Amino acid sequence: MPLVAVLPMLLSLLFLGALASTGIAALDRFARFLTPLERFAYGAVLGIVAGTLAMVPAATLLGFRPPVVLGVAVASVGVATLLVFGPGGRRRGDGPPVALGERFRDLAGRLDPWATALVALLVVRWALLFSSALTLRPDGLWAGHEYLWSDWPTHLGIVTRFAFGGNFPPEHPLFAGIPLSYHYLSDLTPAAFVVLGMDPLAVLPFHSFVLSILAVLGLYAFARRLSGVRSIATLAVILFVFGAGLGWIATIARIDTSHDLFGTLANAPWDAKAQVDLHIRFFNPYFAFLMSQRAYLYGLPLAMLTVTLLVRAARRHAMGTFALAGVVAGLLPLAHLPTLLALAMVTPFLALLLARRPWQLRTIPWRGWIGFHLVWVAVAVPQLLMQLGGGAGALAAFRLDLGWVAGDAPFNDPWWWFWLKNLGLFIPLGLLALGARRILPPRSHRALLAFMPIFVVANTFAFQPWNWDNHKILIYWFLALTILVAALLVRAWRSSRSATVRLLLIGVVVTMTLGPALENLDQLEGHGQYRMLTTEQLQIAAEIRDVTDPKAMLVGGMQAQDPLMELTGRRLLMGYWGQLWVSGIAYQQRQADIGTIYTMGPGADDLLRQYRVDYVVIGPDERSTLKANEAAYAARFPVAAHTENYRVYDVRSLRTGG
Repeated sequence: MPLVAVLPMLLSLLFLGALASTGIAALDRFARFLTPLERFAYGAVLGIVAGTLAMVPAATLLGFRPPVVLGVAVASVGVATLLVFGPGGRRRGDGPPVALGERFRDLAGRLDPWATALVALLVVRWALLFSSALTLRPDGLWAGHEYLWSDWPTHLGIVTRFAFGGNFPPEHPLFAGIPLSYHYLSDLTPAAFVVLGMDPLAVLPFHSFVLSILAVLGLYAFARRLSGVRSIATLAVILFVFGAGLGWIATIARIDTSHDLFGTLANAPWDAKAQVDLHIRFFNPYFAFLMSQRAYLYGLPLAMLTVTLLVRAARRHAMGTFALAGVVAGLLPLAHLPTLLALAMVTPFLALLLARRPWQLRTIPWRGWIGFHLVWVAVAVPQLLMQLGGGAGALAAFRLDLGWVAGDAPFNDPWWWFWLKNLGLFIPLGLLALGARRILPPRSHRALLAFMPIFVVANTFAFQPWNWDNHKILIYWFLALTILVAALLVRAWRSSRSATVRLLLIGVVVTMTLGPALENLDQLEGHGQYRMLTTEQLQIAAEIRDVTDPKAMLVGGMQAQDPLMELTGRRLLMGYWGQLWVSGIAYQQRQADIGTIYTMGPGADDLLRQYRVDYVVIGPDERSTLKANEAAYAARFPVAAHTENYRVYDVRSLRTGG
C-alpha cells in the first residue's frame, strides 16, 4: 500500500482511538465494577459514538474540515485525561507499583484460550472479507457480497454527502429539504476519515473491520457477564456470529444431485436464490446486519452495555448506575433506532424480572427505574426531534401483522414450520433452555427472559412499511436465545462423559452454524460479487464533484445503484424510491414532478425554479425509463460535464432570468 494511503489511515485510526479513550475513561470512572474487557469493548464504542455526536454541532458551526475533526479528537483526549486523573478519578500513584512483566503474566492468566483463538480467527476472516468489500476493477466498482451491494450504496452516499457536501445540519441525502431521518453516526465517523484524507471507497471497510472486532469482544463480555462461564460465552459468540437456520439443506440437496461434494463446495457452496425458494427469511446476524447495515456496530454494544448496567443497578439499587444506563441508552437515536425500539420493549420486563420477588412490587427499585427512563428520555428526545422533525418517521406504518412474514405469498407457511426451518434447532433448544434450571445464574436467566417478548411482538405487529424490517429488532431476541442455548449445550456437555452424546452435541452445533459457514466459504471463493458502478459512472461522479458547488441541487440519481447518490456528495432532489419507501417518506408527488422535469412537460421550468435545481443529469436510465427530452435540454442549457452516455445540464440560468 503506498505511503500516501497509509498515512491517512493511521491518522484515522488515531482519531478513532482518541474518541474511544473518552468512553473507556468514563466507564473506568463511573462503572469500575465492569471488567477490563467490558470497559474496553463497550467504552471504546461509547466514546466513538459520543465523539461522533459531538462533531454534529461542531461541524454545523465551523464546517466539516480537518481542524474541526482533529479538534474533536484533541478534546476527547482532554476529557479522558480529566476523567482518569481529575478529582475523584484514578491517580498515577494509586495502589502499589506492579512490574510490567507481572502485568502481562496476570493478563495472560485471565485470557480464555478458546475465546482468544476464536477472536483471532474472526480478525483474519474479517480482514479478508473487508479487503474485498469494495474493489475497483477495469470495468468499475464491485461489492464483495450481495448485502454489501444492496446496503452500502446508501451508506456510501451518506458518507460522501457529509465529506464532500458539508451536509450540516444533516439533510436527507435522498430527499432534499427534510432532516436526515436515519441513524447516521456510523456513517459520520467514516466521513471524518475522508476529511482526514482517506479514499471514500476505503473508509467503510476500514471502519467496519475495526468496529467488528470491538463488537465481538463486547459479545463475549456480555455472555461472560451473564453466564459467568468462559465456555458458554465462547459458544454464544459462535452461535451468534455463525448462527442461522436450515438453509444449508439446499447445498446438501445440490451435492446429492451432483454426487460431487468437493466440486459443489468449490463452485457453489451457497445459493442465495435457493434460500428464497425455501422461504428462509431469518438471516445470519453478522452478514445481514453488522456487516451490511453497519449501524449495529454502534447499536449492539450500546444495548449490551445498557443491559449490563441495568442488571447491576437493579441488584444494588444504585441510582448512579441507573442514570449512567440512561445516558448510554440516550445516545441510541442517532446511533441506531431499531436498538432504541428493542430496548424500549425489553426494559419494562427487566424492571420486573430483575427484582428478587417480581410478584412483590415493593421489592422493585422504582426510583431507579424511573430515574433511568427520565435520563434516557432527556438525552434521546432532542435527537429524535432533530432527526424526525417531530413526525413518526417509518413508525407511522405501525400495524397489526400476525405471523410476521411466515404467510407471505406464494409460500403461506404455517407459523411453526416457518420458524423451525428458519432457525432449526435453535427453536427446540431455546424452549428447553427457557425452562431449564441451573444452566445460568437465576438473575441472568431472568434478564434473558426479558428479551423473549420481542419475539411475540415482532410476530404480531409490523413497525415499518416493509414488514421484513421487524428482523432488525428480532436480532436482540436472537442474541438472548444464543446465550440460553449455549448455556444448555455446555451444561449437557459437562454432565455427560459419553462420546456418543458429545458427538451428538457437536453435530447439533454444526446444524446451527453450517449455513453461514457455507456462506463464508462462498464469499472467500469470490462468488456472489456484484458490480455497483461502471467505470463511466465513476468518471461522471468525479466530473460532477469537480465542476459543481458542494451545495448544488441535482436532479437524477434515482436508481438503487447510482453514481450521483454514492460518490458526488451533492444534494439530490430525489434518490432511489425504494429506500425512501422503507423510511416512511412520502415521495410520490416529487417523483411525479421529476417526471415532468425530465420530459420538459408543462410547468417544468416552474418546478426547476421552485426546487432551486442547479443541474439536471441525463443518462441511460433517464432516457429509457423517464423518457427524458434531451433535445429540449440540449437546445436551452449548456453542458457542465459529460461522458459518452451521460450529460449534466446547467439549468441555473432559469433562476437568474437568463
